[in-house]
Amino acid sequence: MPRGHRSPRTALTSHTPGPTREQQLLDQMRGNPRVAYRIEHGALPHWMRVAEERRAQRERPPVRPDVPEAGPVSAEGGRHRRPRARRVRWSGRRALSYGAAVAGGVLLGQVVAMSPW
Repeated sequence: MPRGHRSPRTALTSHTPGPTREQQLLDQMRGNPRVAYRIEHGALPHWMRVAEERRAQRERPPVRPDVPEAGPVSAEGGRHRRPRARRVRWSGRRALSYGAAVAGGVLLGQVVAMSPW
């Protein structure tokens, strides 16, 4: 065949794509109940679909723009968590009491270590 000419056989050998790797693995594990559930319900769990719907609903403008909404939507998405504890500041009295306790413990340890009994 001369240079620069295509082979006439390339058009005859069309490649049909086979099943994907995921499909092959799912076919191999067909008897597994988790795989059966995934095939029936989809790859994503239900809570992820619900979260996506809530996010889309939050971003959507209200149906009636002349009526204000009930209240502001929190940025955290309504988590039910205990509020963080306030940070306690160190005062001079607290630092002094801890220092006295440490010094007393060291002194007591020395006295007990040096005792003859």
